Amino acid sequence: MKVHTNVVIQNESLILNEIISIWNTYPVDEWVFYDDNSTDDTPDILRSKLDAKVTILNDRLPEHNETHCRSRILEYSRESGADFIVSIDADELLSANMVEHFETVLQYNSQHNIRYYWYNLVEGSGYIRQDPMYLNNYKAFIMPVKHTQTYKGHHMMVHTPRTPPISLPITQTKEFGLIHLQAINRKFYALKQLRYKHYEHHVLGQPIKALNEKYDPVVNNLDFRKVPIPPHIIGNITFDPTVFDDMLKLKGYKDYVLKHYVKDLVTFGEEYL
Repeated sequence: MKVHTNVVIQNESLILNEIISIWNTYPVDEWVFYDDNSTDDTPDILRSKLDAKVTILNDRLPEHNETHCRSRILEYSRESGADFIVSIDADELLSANMVEHFETVLQYNSQHNIRYYWYNLVEGSGYIRQDPMYLNNYKAFIMPVKHTQTYKGHHMMVHTPRTPPISLPITQTKEFGLIHLQAINRKFYALKQLRYKHYEHHVLGQPIKALNEKYDPVVNNLDFRKVPIPPHIIGNITFDPTVFDDMLKLKGYKDYVLKHYVKDLVTFGEEYL
């Protein structure tokens, strides 16, 4: 049984230095990355610090196209004979108990299209957000390749489904899950979402009203309504949220928003501009 991990990356050096020691505990055969034109030393860090085989693809597209990125690494893994693909982002971790029972989890995924709970950390490693949009936040991210279709027909450039259709019965669980770090630093999270809004308005021509209707319920005015994360999910995982302060300088979210500033798009996080 061959297991690949698929990750889309761009200028992730700071977070990778914090996260790779955790990734190295995952029993996967090959890490397959799509490097979306990084300008830092992200590729070097991946090649030097990951214990398993590393493959980095980059087609040098002039603009970000998430559908292309995800499709490219999926099809590479399919052609390379992967039986399962774990699709994560650079700011995501498998729950501690999922790593511990990894083979059993894969067996479940060979029979069902499982949508796992997204445990979104806030304010350190001990709490998760439970505002309305995150109470029932389930998504698939493990693909049994022989039952996984392609991204053909998907044309979204900014956001695309984590997985294409999987032809197995759908079920969902909170027993295992994915730990997401993007909201662990409130300032980083707010500026990242504002950057998405301004990019989609400035580059893709999306109307202000539609963007506010899409983003504002998810962000919930940064009211996370935190509760403790279940111990079997977090295990011994710890993560320092201050790394995101340095990442803000690297990512340039604030500069982008200020350059293309639209007052009516700033419905949250104005205190960070």
